[in-house]
Amino acid sequence: MPHPTPTAAPEAPPLPLRGEGLGVGGVALALAITLTTQAAAQVIPTGSPAADILLSQAIAEHRVFLTCSALDPATHAQILADWQRDAAAAVAILTANNTPPEAITAFTTTALPENLMPAPDTPWAEVTGLCATRPDWQTSYGRLDFTVLGQTLPLAFR
Repeated sequence: MPHPTPTAAPEAPPLPLRGEGLGVGGVALALAITLTTQAAAQVIPTGSPAADILLSQAIAEHRVFLTCSALDPATHAQILADWQRDAAAAVAILTANNTPPEAITAFTTTALPENLMPAPDTPWAEVTGLCATRPDWQTSYGRLDFTVLGQTLPLAFR
């Protein structure tokens, strides 16, 4: 009698893509990069090492927040709106502090939500692996225990 062929474990459901199932006016969530793409996470030096650290830290934190909240449309929409507001505040602060335009452009591009989230074909294990790096992400977000650029970035230029 032949042995049964082992079957692969079922795949987890895909993350909502390009606004599917979000119920927030069809917010487009184009998932454009993989979790391991480091080029998109680079910050061109701003002239302030402290600012560079804050920008990099905020990007890393929001990569987790946006990715891990993707299966909860309401939470994701709130985090997305907050991040877009904070990224815009960061651009205004960088501009006011005469940051080189190429550094502002690099931050703006890296900070795009679609550049912070994984590509649609990213294996579920990689997505959950990223979320496992910060299992308390929901608590941290709720307590505002993360880098808020609108508040912290001005201090980097003092």
